Amino acid sequence: MRQARCTTQEPRSVVSEILNTYRCINRGRPNLNRISNLCYTFFSMIIGIDLGGTKIAGVLTTPSGKIIMDVQIPTEAQKGKKQVIANIKKAVRMLIHSHKAKVSAIGIGAPGPILYEKGIVIEAPNLPGWKKVHLKNILEKEFKLPIFVDNDANCAALAEARFGAGKSAKHFIYMTVSTGIGGGIIIDNKLYRGAIGSAGEFGHMKIADSSPKCGCGNYGCLEALASGSALKKMTGMNAISVELAARQGEKKARQAIRELAHYLAIGIANLINAFNPEMVIIGGGLSNMRELIVSPVKKEFKKYALSLPAKSVRIVRAKLGTKAGVLGAAALCL
Repeated sequence: MRQARCTTQEPRSVVSEILNTYRCINRGRPNLNRISNLCYTFFSMIIGIDLGGTKIAGVLTTPSGKIIMDVQIPTEAQKGKKQVIANIKKAVRMLIHSHKAKVSAIGIGAPGPILYEKGIVIEAPNLPGWKKVHLKNILEKEFKLPIFVDNDANCAALAEARFGAGKSAKHFIYMTVSTGIGGGIIIDNKLYRGAIGSAGEFGHMKIADSSPKCGCGNYGCLEALASGSALKKMTGMNAISVELAARQGEKKARQAIRELAHYLAIGIANLINAFNPEMVIIGGGLSNMRELIVSPVKKEFKKYALSLPAKSVRIVRAKLGTKAGVLGAAALCL
């Protein structure tokens, strides 16, 4: 795995000098705002960008995952590839110039299959014209910095490994359950991408003989049965409305969530049998339903998983929420 070295200058003498120089005269305590601003001069920062179909989110962060600044601008996908790339550059410039930060590398999380080593976006759903886009080369020419590009679900998995729910685990599965279903695989503390970078497409496991037609063209896929899109087809409502109705006792909403959790449990059991992880982390928009989703999955997966790996695994919610994508993109640089 290629890595960028995000070096930081953290000698004790520098820290002591900053503290001694910027102590408040009246109370003898350091002025933290002034110290923070001066630290940007000494310490290298990294930038993480999450490229979505409707918005581009970005953060300026320390290598430890402390967010210094975040930005969000429209993707403007309908205006074509050139405009989207221009907006990515705009977000990066906003972050660089915000604190006159010394940036050592930039990570980008993008939808769809990615050739990680070359930084090529093969095809991006919801981004018209995005086929075989050499995003790494384009941005390296612009910013003269190391650029790392990976799938957005892989980035979220990496974020949970570095900064979130997976910090204590060497082997875990991250599953994002949102409009679609995807995920990432961490083995021995490293992100597993597979032979051509397409590992983690959990949503296209076949778990039933029939279902509504999946976006991939097949039937019986986990995504067609247990995603936000599937929930909307079942109920005619978005996930937030379904959750609200379920908490108010509406039977149709509760039944739809039970059915969704049932299929998720089967899919997660398959992954537990295949990978024997310490932990399965559930993220994405539907994880915000909390116990409505996670509790029945915890109970039901044991029906389908082998007893030995089922006893040792923990199923938990992701910790980083909407920041997982940007922090994971930044973590590509570490």
